[in-house]
Amino acid sequence: MASLLESIEKEWKRRAYEAMIHCLQSYQGQVEEAIEEFQHGTRAFYRANDEYVPHWQGKSREAYEWVYGDLRQIETRIYATADDLLHEISREIARIRRKIEEL
Repeated sequence: MASLLESIEKEWKRRAYEAMIHCLQSYQGQVEEAIEEFQHGTRAFYRANDEYVPHWQGKSREAYEWVYGDLRQIETRIYATADDLLHEISREIARIRRKIEEL
């Protein structure tokens, strides 16, 4: 009887871990999708930047350069944060898989 209960408990834990992995993989996909959308936006911004900005002069150009610099820094932080997040999600998935193997 005890071995049947242990077997049921292990199966319950395995399924719970698999559900966690599924949720994390879904979250990982959502992060990747958000980054792809962000990349499309940045490409559009850079195309517009390349087309229009070279003709700007004076105070408007100077003000734009400040904004442009800030946007580049934000972009860098977004990509770094996304990379960190995806890495941590992958680590957590691997950790949960090890728990399944230990059952």
